[in-house]
Amino acid sequence: MCPGQDDERGRVEPLDPRILDLLGEFPRELFDERFYVSWELVHRYGQQWALRLARDLGLEPELAEPRTADELIARHGFVPAARPAVVGLLRQLVAQGVVSADAAAGGPAHYVLNGPLPATDLAAVRATCLAVDARNAPSLDLLDLAGGAWPAVAAGRTRGQEALFGLGQSRLWLAYFANDNPSYAINNRLAAIAAVHRLPPGRLRILELGGGGGSGSEALLTELARVGRLADVESYAFTEPSPFLRRGAERRLRAAHPALALTVAGLDVDLPLAEQGVAPGSTDLVYAVNVLHVAHDLAATLAALRDALAPGGVLIAAEAMRNHAREPLPTELPFLLLESYWNVVLDAELRPVPGFLSPVQWRRLLGEAGFTGVEVVPDHERIRGIYPRFSTGVLCGRRP
Repeated sequence: MCPGQDDERGRVEPLDPRILDLLGEFPRELFDERFYVSWELVHRYGQQWALRLARDLGLEPELAEPRTADELIARHGFVPAARPAVVGLLRQLVAQGVVSADAAAGGPAHYVLNGPLPATDLAAVRATCLAVDARNAPSLDLLDLAGGAWPAVAAGRTRGQEALFGLGQSRLWLAYFANDNPSYAINNRLAAIAAVHRLPPGRLRILELGGGGGSGSEALLTELARVGRLADVESYAFTEPSPFLRRGAERRLRAAHPALALTVAGLDVDLPLAEQGVAPGSTDLVYAVNVLHVAHDLAATLAALRDALAPGGVLIAAEAMRNHAREPLPTELPFLLLESYWNVVLDAELRPVPGFLSPVQWRRLLGEAGFTGVEVVPDHERIRGIYPRFSTGVLCGRRP
């Protein structure tokens, strides 16, 4: 079906065509065979790294007997700040069925191996994935970078932020957040299409959050041009906390769209928006791709974004999605090392674990923040009933 899939670790079940029938407003070609196989193999590469890390961190002999995460951390001398990453890794192993977790009522989970850790062959999976589509390299490279950094971060020899965003890593992140990277570009395309289908008529004042290198902006502006609404954009406020990413995005956007009324700033969604120049009711579209899940106080951020919208304005946010509240995603392994990912306000019901959320959680949070017409598109839950590894979607909500 695709080149390089003879090896067992590269074998992928055929695409179930029922998935395409559930894409709704989105073109079927977004989820073609090549993309599907790439998605599967990137997912598998993350699973392989979880197994490899269990060995590299020396967890295999310790997990021969039931241990809590804190016991493992203490026995290996990991720093306390590594706890969220260690817990996340253990949950990855449970999801793969190689570790069991047993929690007494009100007590911590005890983890134990179900048998020897399966063998891994990262090189074989990587080669197969690149044979399917060489553009998958940035997603694999990011997992490699994080996997190599895990032991040092766990031991306290470096911090996750330094290991993943240090000197020399900028090109990797630009390549990862690009529209040439299939498993990231899907988020941009879905968000852009969902946005143009829900925009209010007339003038458009757009606020983009956490725009990174500008790939989400490029997708949105391309889609606005396609439907003849680019001239309606009265203002486009591109925001990104990283000065490096912000400067690069500004250069590219001004070169591609010289007539665009573009402003660029370093907005922080964890600080009051009005104090950063975003007045209440001042925008018609709040647009974000893989940003909101790192808000420190998500409920407060969503309420602030509702207030920033004019009546009838819309929030469009692409997000990686869990099927249920605690489901781990293999592709989140790098982000578990970042304090900005795990140091968030948790809630036993609405947000029991840091990072990505499920559609059920998002709908409830958006509703409680005062949004109406709340949707998660495409129909994530129905697709997941056919294809459990479908893990992307767009949040849509409107200010009444």
